[in-house]
Order: sequence, then C-alpha cells, then structure tokens
Amino acid sequence: MLLIKHAGVRPGEEVLDLGCEGKPAGFGVAEVAEEVCFVGSDIRHIRFCKHKIQSDGLVNFRTVLMESLEEVSGGSFDIVLYQPVRWAAKERVFELIDEAFSRLRMGGRFCLAGRKDRGVGSYRKRLEAVFGNVEAVAKKRGVRVYRACKKGEAPGVEPVNTLYAFEVPDLPAGPYRFEVRAGVFSRDGLDPGTRFLIETMAVRPGDRVLDLGCGYGAIGIAAARLARQGEGVLVDADLRAVRCARINLDHNGVTNARAEVSDAFEAVSGEAFDLILSNPPTHEGIATADPFVEGAAAHLRPGGRLMVVVMRPNLYRRRMARAFEEVKDVGQRGGYTVLCARGAR
Repeated sequence: MLLIKHAGVRPGEEVLDLGCEGKPAGFGVAEVAEEVCFVGSDIRHIRFCKHKIQSDGLVNFRTVLMESLEEVSGGSFDIVLYQPVRWAAKERVFELIDEAFSRLRMGGRFCLAGRKDRGVGSYRKRLEAVFGNVEAVAKKRGVRVYRACKKGEAPGVEPVNTLYAFEVPDLPAGPYRFEVRAGVFSRDGLDPGTRFLIETMAVRPGDRVLDLGCGYGAIGIAAARLARQGEGVLVDADLRAVRCARINLDHNGVTNARAEVSDAFEAVSGEAFDLILSNPPTHEGIATADPFVEGAAAHLRPGGRLMVVVMRPNLYRRRMARAFEEVKDVGQRGGYTVLCARGAR
C-alpha cells in the first residue's frame, strides 16, 4: 500500500487512521506505532477492523464509530493516515482534514493518498490551505501521496460548511424539510430514484414499514406519515446518515418512527414488517443486493411486500425471483425501475 509505505510512521508514535478506501490502513504500522486508532462512520468497516484486531491479537489498536473527530477520546496524535473512498463527497474529505488539524500535535503530519483522476488534486489544495504546507512524497500508477506538517496553532482557513437544507413540497403527505450532511447520499436535493419510489409505494395506514439503507430518511419519513396508525423503522450502516435521519424525523414532526445504525437487518433482528422499502446504494452492487433481498424475505409478515428502486433492475430482479414467489415491475421512469416482490419462499 503506497500510503503506508511512504507515511514514515516512527516507533512510539500515535496514529489516527481515517481509512484507506474505507478500510483500516493502520494494520501496516501496528508493530511500529504506540497506538493506532481507526475511526469511521460505517459500522461495517468498524466491525471488520474489530474482527481483525481480535484475530491478530493486537493490543495497541482501537476503533471508534464516529461522525466527527471530536468524538474520539484521548489526546493528540502524531500522524494521520487517509485515503478517501472513490465516491467520497469533497466537502466531507475537507471536513476531516479540518478536524484532523486540531487532533494533531505540533509537528504532527497528515498523510493523504488518492488517485489523480478521483479528486486528489483538490484534496491536496485543501491540505495546503489548512496546514500552510504540503509536499508530494510518492506517486505510482495514478496514485499520489502527499504530506503536510502542523506548524502553527490555527488552521489557515475557516472550517468548511457541510450542512445542506432543502424543502420538498410536492410529495405524498408533504410538505417536507430535510437537513443533510456532506457524505450522505444526495445531500443537495431529493434524488429522482427516491422521488419515484415515494410516489409509487402503496403504504396502508396500519402498515409497519422498514426503510432499508435510509440515508437521511426521506423514504421512511414519507412512509411513516402515510402509515399514520402504523410504525416506521429507518436503518442505515452509516452513523452520519442515521443522525441526519433522526434530525429529519424531528423536523417533520414524525413521532411514529425511529432511526437506527444497522448492518442490513441487524438492528431489527426478530422484527417483522408489512412493507420494506429501499433505494439501495448502486456502487455496492451484489454486496448489498444479496443481504437486502434475502433479509427482506426473512423479515416480512405473511403477505408483506418488498419494494426497491434501482437503475440495474436485472441484478435485483433475479435475486428477488429466487427469494419470492411473485416479482413485478411497478414502473419505469428516467432510467429507474421500481420492483415489487411478495410471497417469501
């Protein structure tokens, strides 16, 4: 890994690991460092790290599920390691650079890696603006590694604003107002797939509804309003998304729903629903499709339905056909397809 090879972690240093493409980078320096702290907002990445810590018997490695680096306990760090995921929101990367500056000791270093064709140039500029310096330390096959050193008490620029807010007046049971943080899907407005599913879903007043992979909560909030005598549960693997969903439940006066951090159906184990709704993350492909469809079949009441909106319908249609007796195309619009399945096998 180019980032680890050129980070230059010294014996006895404390390392703040922001991840390499979401997964922990610090395993490559655990033998040298005094401590490595891996942080992230995705419960799946935290679980992966904890499992490896346990299996490898590492005593100087810890993990923190967090949204902000202010939530990380302990003192300052000597070095930060970070290679953003390829779909990272630029403002979220900037925010982590800003926050990491305050968690570094004087003379501490921030090591950043990324691909030239995936925005690393803009990340480098932010690093230089915050720290007042930056040097290129490595490049290989399109990947660049940069390093900045903390030489002053105050950052060189004001913190980036990652909060977005917008209103949606024209949906069923609306109007709605949403607040979204950068790094959560469709932060600057309702995406067309979510809109299509909300306009298509048939929610009955007494339904118990699950919004699977809820993001900031638009689908689950609309469903809970329509299921006024029922209940809504919103789940997502990302803590940042769930916190946005909880804020939006309050903003929209929805009292018959809750939002939970969950790896797929983990937080609703043993619960059953009349309707499961999802706009699944397209970049995760099969990794999400299999547990979503199989889990839905196990968590639906008799006669319950699974409805998803997707841009690659065959991926989900095939899996839904294996898990359910009936799968229908409810509609198509703008490249999106809404599929509905019922009769879990």
